[in-house]
Amino acid sequence: MQKIFKSMVTDGIIAVNKPAGRTSAQVLRNLQVTFGKSEFFADHLEAQKAYAGHQDRRQSTTRRSRKNKKGDTQVKLGHGGTLDPMATGVLIVGVGKGTKRLSSYLDCTKEYEAVAIFGISTDSYDKEGKITARKPYGHITKEAVEGVLDKFRGDIYQRPPMFSALNLNGKRLYEYAREGIPIPVEIKKRPCTISSLEITKFEAGDSGHEWAYPTREASEVEKAAAKAYQELGMGADKEEDLKSGIDLGPNAVSDEEFEASEKRKATAEAVKTARLAKRTKKYYDQKDGIETPTDEKKEAESEGESEKEPTPPPPQPIYHEEGKPSVVHLKMTVSRGTYVRSIAHDIGEALGSAATLVALTRSRQGEYELGKNVIAWEDFKPGNDAWVEQVKESLAKSQEDADQF
Repeated sequence: MQKIFKSMVTDGIIAVNKPAGRTSAQVLRNLQVTFGKSEFFADHLEAQKAYAGHQDRRQSTTRRSRKNKKGDTQVKLGHGGTLDPMATGVLIVGVGKGTKRLSSYLDCTKEYEAVAIFGISTDSYDKEGKITARKPYGHITKEAVEGVLDKFRGDIYQRPPMFSALNLNGKRLYEYAREGIPIPVEIKKRPCTISSLEITKFEAGDSGHEWAYPTREASEVEKAAAKAYQELGMGADKEEDLKSGIDLGPNAVSDEEFEASEKRKATAEAVKTARLAKRTKKYYDQKDGIETPTDEKKEAESEGESEKEPTPPPPQPIYHEEGKPSVVHLKMTVSRGTYVRSIAHDIGEALGSAATLVALTRSRQGEYELGKNVIAWEDFKPGNDAWVEQVKESLAKSQEDADQF
């Protein structure tokens, strides 16, 4: 039995070039299917099944039956840092016992190549979102962009995008925007380090580039929420807001600690937020001809609202400018916790305009770099076994590196 469970060549770390249009979790599921059909992982899977059987015999019948419902044994996989669906590039994958080493890749530096288009903001800060604002862009030149980049180099503070993984009072930030509910407390900016930030290409609007705006427009409620979020805590000196003068306290640590801190501070605002949400809902229910429940009518009357018509957010004027907007290509090296989407968005703000990410590639993470030791996604297509030798080589190399520590 000891021979079965010892570390094998099929455990370790690999890196794949994630394609656009897939989540990181979908990539792992695709790899599990491919690996599960391969002779290369046959012994690995047999060992996993033997170990699972050994564990089952030590568990109660109830727990065993629940576990067995999960299906056949698959190669255990995990990733060392997610990529957005629209993004491509280096995705670190832990295989088998290699998943235990993934945490070390969360703290390493990463390099990104990003493309941002000027003139619009979206609720997600990238092309997958809805347009929340349109601003002038005719004044933007390569020299103008160069002039603001130094504000973003070094140790800076970022406010997470509204469409991020952060939770507040049990809601993700973007759910507040969708429901038209004001965020109950200020989401303070968080520290990160931009080791390098350079322009690799600038495409003026008259250069004939083919980049385009997303087509979905946000509702007035969503636009108002995005504007309010953008203005949270913004002082007169935006450079100071980026570089210093912000005491983050517990917000400078993990998302879990950040969430707990915000929950404590939000208690006093809970009743006020709930009432405002109810008023917003009432407006749209009345607009759609939906009858207000009797209990809500009574509560509204007790608050003196029975004769008041809810006021929707005022429509924001849609800015229009002739000619195509300019586009900037950026290359950057960043620390853990950096939102590249926020960098693009904030550069647009610094230029008196707006900007949205339209392409993103993670070109390096730790020692894994595109064009060197990252496996092309095309090599994993059905019927193509080109990945086998590459995976074998990567796992062996990662095992050697692990043995040195």
